[in-house]
This record gives sequence, structure tokens and C-alpha cells, in this order.
Amino acid sequence: TGGTSALGDVIVVCQVEGGNLAHTDLSANAWSNAAEIDNNSIDDDGNGYVDDKFGWDPSSGTDNNIFSSGHGTQCAGMIGARGNNSVGVAGANWNVKIMPVTVGSLTEANVIASYTYPLIMRRRYNASNGTQGAFVVATNSSWGIDNANPANYPLWCNFYDTLGTAGILSCGATANNSVNVDVVGDMPTACSSQYLISVTATDNADQRTFSAYGATTIDVGAPGSSVWTTSGSSSYGAASGTSFASPLTAGVIALLYSAPCTGLAQLAKSNPSAAALAVRTALFQGVDHVGNLPGNTVTGGRINANNSLQYIITNCATYSPAVQLTLGAWLEAAYETGTNLMRDDLRSAGLIPTAEPYTALGFANVAGGGGETTTTGVLAVTGNNAIVDWVRVELRSSTTPSSVVATRNGLVQRDGDIVSASDGTSPLSIPVSAGNYYVAVRHRNHLGCMTSTAQALSTSPLAVDFRSSTTATYGTSARKTVGSAMTLWMGNVVIDPNLRYTGSLNDRDPILVRVGSTTPNNSVSGYYAEDCTLDGQVKYTGTGNDRDPIIVNVGGSTPNNVRVEQLP
Repeated sequence: TGGTSALGDVIVVCQVEGGNLAHTDLSANAWSNAAEIDNNSIDDDGNGYVDDKFGWDPSSGTDNNIFSSGHGTQCAGMIGARGNNSVGVAGANWNVKIMPVTVGSLTEANVIASYTYPLIMRRRYNASNGTQGAFVVATNSSWGIDNANPANYPLWCNFYDTLGTAGILSCGATANNSVNVDVVGDMPTACSSQYLISVTATDNADQRTFSAYGATTIDVGAPGSSVWTTSGSSSYGAASGTSFASPLTAGVIALLYSAPCTGLAQLAKSNPSAAALAVRTALFQGVDHVGNLPGNTVTGGRINANNSLQYIITNCATYSPAVQLTLGAWLEAAYETGTNLMRDDLRSAGLIPTAEPYTALGFANVAGGGGETTTTGVLAVTGNNAIVDWVRVELRSSTTPSSVVATRNGLVQRDGDIVSASDGTSPLSIPVSAGNYYVAVRHRNHLGCMTSTAQALSTSPLAVDFRSSTTATYGTSARKTVGSAMTLWMGNVVIDPNLRYTGSLNDRDPILVRVGSTTPNNSVSGYYAEDCTLDGQVKYTGTGNDRDPIIVNVGGSTPNNVRVEQLP
């Protein structure tokens, strides 16, 4: 039903034409400038426009004439006639706010003057983190110049890029005649900006009949034949034209911004142009390839709001602003002082799974973490960059370090570098906004450790090296010194905060169970938490067994000791 983003931003579409937003089915969705007092001849909000309470008319320098267009009233109903109100019709977006801005004769100067108002309002919104301006995500222009050559209108065409950098996609209605825009041209729908969505009209059989097309210029089709929409002051009627397909598309764009996806809402704040392109991609990926649109439009399809919304939800994690980490850690079980590397026995034996193991082990995932996978190609790499095992990285709140705010499962190499599972080489990318976070590294049978203080993370990779004694850690004896290296304590078979050799929930007994309780001298091959030594073999007795390291790490001569993981 639209209305607001996942972070509560009120979504706005600018209709560059005006229209009667006092209509009984539009008034609830009419945008107004809360920071402006109407008709006091003062620029109350300091945006450069005086008395712009309900929109803007550049020709008069007021907001007095913006409700006058009957054509615009029909277009506005396609964007956002109010839904679920038992009145009239429903637009593509039930609750979106519609900002009317008029346009005069179609000169470059007039068009740019009209587009400048939503641009300034969105820029102010971006710069103030939403306290000023308006969260304008799309404009709609149901007008143009048939057969016009974009080369003759360079400023007009280029202005769509300007709008796009602020985070605004622009929808344009192509010609209402069956011509090939690739050949004859059209303004603005033949402009080449990636932030301009050029729309043709289809009927209820998904056929384009009266409207223009172009395999390289016209992006999508949308219903625009015999549509039923708002008109007059409280009336409704049928209308046909690309004029109605274009605002329907703008309404769908606004609807996509309301997806229950915090990542997209965050991206719209941190990188508005990237969010606009992400929504454009979702719009295009969601089209239905129907009728005579394939081969006649860029996407070959008619818009489908549900498909595009589901695309955003499915890909939500990819939109989140991400911080980068260059991490390092040694796992005691595999570390060798002679080589200053870790053994890759699990990889050599083909035991490392291509899907991260932590979700199945009961670890909770946050902020898009979980479900990471790698490839057999990554696991085939040998040498210092060979993979030793999966590890888990947690970012924790700077004020409440016991609160995990984001997770990412990655791979640790023989040299201790922790890398992205996707390619086995890149730094970890974690989908949170830049800020201060405690950084923790955990492993499925080692005790985890965490930085002693919150670290300032951003899109530039920050190095956090738990291999080094100079990296301070939270708590006491969070790591074990092996030679000159700092390693994670091995032996945490039960995967809890305590390393125990005896007593309840001890880490020794599961090893015996794994090999067969009545045959303690058995060994079992596989990828198991009971394999404390990470050699691919679970052993309870004999050389290289998995039991002895536990008693060593709790204190040797005092087997009933408990070593507590140093995580809050």
C-alpha cells in the first residue's frame, strides 16, 4: 500500500503538471510543505521558494495555479488515488504523497525550472537526514515533443542525470502514435539517461496498439488504454494514452521504495543515486514479457508491481550500506609455529562444506548474515591462501557490547586472513552503516574473542588483526599465546561460553560419543565440532586425539577448571 519507507520516510512523487489534488479521492494524498506558511510572502523554510505550501508554479512564482489541470487530475489518480477508502478508484500506491509542479511551454528553460523544485527539495532532504525538504523518489511527465531529436535538447536530457544523482527517477510518457522512437526521436523519452524511465501504453490484452515503441529508447510498457481514473473535482472516467501509463509506473516506483527492506531505505539515505538505480533494476527485472513488447522495448515487458516488490525483498541484503573489514586470526588447533601457518587438513580431505555451518549449529544471524556459500573453486586453492575453515564475525553495539547488531560468516586462510566466502580473497563486507562497533571472531570449536574497544568502521577496509599481541582484546586471556602468535583457544566442542573437561556440559564426553561410547579407541572421519584438532579425524585416545587439548587448555593439573570465553 506504500506511503513510507522501512525507516519511516514519507515517500513523494512529483507530478510535473499539476492537477486537482483537492479531488475527494486525491486530497488525502496531496503533499504539503510542513515548513512553509502559505500566503505570508516569506520563504519560511529557506529553500528559495516563497509560499510553496502545496507545490510550485514557476511561471507565477507561487503555488496558486497548481490544482488547475484536468489532465493532471487523471494522471494523479494513476499515481496515488487513495486506496481502501471506499471511494472511487485506487492508484498504484494507496498512500503516496503527490507533489504538483506545473510546467509551461516545453522549452529547456521551462522544463528545467519545473524539475528544479523537486530536485531542491530532495537535496535538502538528503543533506538534513530528512528534517527538511521532501523525500521525492520519482517525477512524472505526461507530456513531450513528438519526433524531437534529443541532441537539440542537451540541457533537458542531462537534467535527468542531475535528478538521478539526488535519488530521483523520472518517468516520461512517449508519443501516442505507433512510431519507432529509435528512428524518429521523441522528447523526453529518447533521452539516454539511466535515471529516465520511458513508458509506452498497453491495453488489457498486454498489446501496444496506438503508442510509440523503441528497442533502445522505450523501457517498459504499462496499462494506459481505457483506464478508469479520477477526473474533475469528484468524478471518474475512462482515459487512454501513454499519459496514464507513465504515472502508473511512477506510482509503482514509489511503491517499491516502501518495501519492508531496511537495507534499501538505508541506501536511499547513504547513496541516493545507487538506491534509485537499484529500484530501476527491480522495476525492469519484474516485468512480464507479454504481448508485442519483446523486441519493441528495452526490457521487452510490461511492469508488474508484485514481481518487482518481491525482487527487492529477495535481494534486500544486497542493498544495505556495508562496512569493510580486513581481519586476521589464528585457530590454535591448526596453527603450526614452524611455518607460521595453519594446516588445511579439512580442505585437503574435501570436508569443508560449501555452505556456512553456523546457522545449522544454532548461531543467530543478524543484518543479512547467514546462508553464505562458497565454491569448489575457492576450496581448491592451495598454498598460503588455502582455506582452513569457516569462521564467524560479529559486530556488536558500541554502547552494549553484548548486543550483536550484524553477523557475517567468512573463510579463514592458512595465513590467518579472514576473507569473503564468495571469492575467497575479498575483505569481509558487512551490511551496516558506518559507525563504531566491537568486532568479534568466533569458531565452531574455539573460544571467540573481541576487540577491547569499539572500532570505527566505514566503507574503507579497517584492519583488525587478532593474530597480533598488540591488538587489545576484551576481558582477560581471551587468546592463547603459541610461540609468538596469538590464537583462539581450541576445544569448545559444546559451543557454549565455557571450556570444560569435567562436569555438566563438558567438552570431553561428546568426543567419546562421536567415536562410539563403548569403543574409545575408534576414530571417525568427517567435519565435526568434536574434531578439536581440525585434522578431519575425531579421536578420543591415542596420538593426536581431541580430548587432551581440552584438559591442557583448562589447566592440565586441575581438570575441573573452567575457561570462560571472553565475550560479554
